[in-house]
Amino acid sequence: MKSAGSKATTVPTDDIGWRRFPEFEKLLSAEEPPATLAKIEKTCRQLNALLQSGSDEEKARAARAMTAYGRSLDLLHLLTDMRDKAVQQANK
Repeated sequence: MKSAGSKATTVPTDDIGWRRFPEFEKLLSAEEPPATLAKIEKTCRQLNALLQSGSDEEKARAARAMTAYGRSLDLLHLLTDMRDKAVQQANK
């Protein structure tokens, strides 16, 4: 049961401006892979080295980080595919 003093919270539509993702926007608008992808690759190599020779705690953290990077890259690939399909549709 709702208390008499509680109010429903709504997000004003003019508050959407903060929801920007400049790094993803750069990645998606670039014709060539930007330096960000090279940094991600380098970080993943370092994480892989930790997976091979780190302590148990380092291995666990590295595995979680690799999972996060993998999911982020999967999202990037999906968004890139969607962008490319939208461009193809617009050019028809």
